[in-house]
Amino acid sequence: MALRQRFTPVALLGAVLMATACTGSGNDRDPADAGETRQDGEYQVNAGVPEQYRAKALADGKHRAIDACGLHDPDAAQKATGDRGDEILPSTSGLQECTLRLHQGEFKSTWTLYLEVGTAYDAGSRKNDAPEQLGGMDVFVSEGEDGKRCEISKPLDDKHAVQVRASASNDTPAKPACQVLREYVTALAPVWKNMPKHGGGRTAPELTLVKLDPCAAAAATLDMFEEGFLKTSGPMACTARSAKVMPPQQKPAKGVGQPEVSVTWIMASDPAKLIRPGDNNTAREITVEGRKAVLSPGSYGCSTYVVWDDQIKVDQDNRAADDDLTQQMRIQTATCDTAEEVTKKILARVGRR
Repeated sequence: MALRQRFTPVALLGAVLMATACTGSGNDRDPADAGETRQDGEYQVNAGVPEQYRAKALADGKHRAIDACGLHDPDAAQKATGDRGDEILPSTSGLQECTLRLHQGEFKSTWTLYLEVGTAYDAGSRKNDAPEQLGGMDVFVSEGEDGKRCEISKPLDDKHAVQVRASASNDTPAKPACQVLREYVTALAPVWKNMPKHGGGRTAPELTLVKLDPCAAAAATLDMFEEGFLKTSGPMACTARSAKVMPPQQKPAKGVGQPEVSVTWIMASDPAKLIRPGDNNTAREITVEGRKAVLSPGSYGCSTYVVWDDQIKVDQDNRAADDDLTQQMRIQTATCDTAEEVTKKILARVGRR
């Protein structure tokens, strides 16, 4: 039996919803081999990452520990906008992102607050934004000309930031987006000065997939590449590819992606819904290492979705009753021909939840 619940900022709303799955973990992997963050927060960069990319991988590993949804505050958002919180959810793009939506009632959306941890933000980016102090924090503000959009960035280091963006659903919002966002970020300052971590109790359910290093998963496929290496592209993503310089090629055939394996941690609906019976060109289900996975061909390669923990399901307020979200591994390959082999290697490496 799975536990179905809403994703909740428990420290703020007072509703502590703890995950109580009805099965054991079955987890017999070696934590070091799977690339888990240590209890003291120390992160070890995977050996497959070459020297020139190790600083980036180290930063991404540290930022993966930050709870993106824990950086939101629905109460503070309500005060800044005058509207009610609708839903707060991790992203289908990656678990380093979290979206908070507000509304004035059913089908009356007003504001969307997008937040991302560890986004690229270097000195060049800062030159285009206005430096300010909000709540005692040094931040940078980028204001849209129409008053409907605004972005505020708080640097985490010289090259990365926490970024929150406000977007109004209405053509004529009651307050300019940057006024809303400045008030919101000012209220968030006590939280942002001490970034909440996954598993720290600020949000529920806990996203256990973030304990795994996506580079540890991608590393399982390095033997498929000549002079293979790893490179991170964010806190929740890592790619394995060949370091050998390839000769220029013609435009790849339709449906063929880059010759690499990319692994990303996401939250999404049941991947089985991608399958359309009777359509031979659509997604299909496979069983790998005793687990269900869905292969989905696309215009630029093949995506394989593996549910990490089917005992924890998060309710989407604005979707059908059975359209719950789960933590998933998204594995992208050049074609679906090698997807099953790649998925088998990865699941054998990381083990089971």
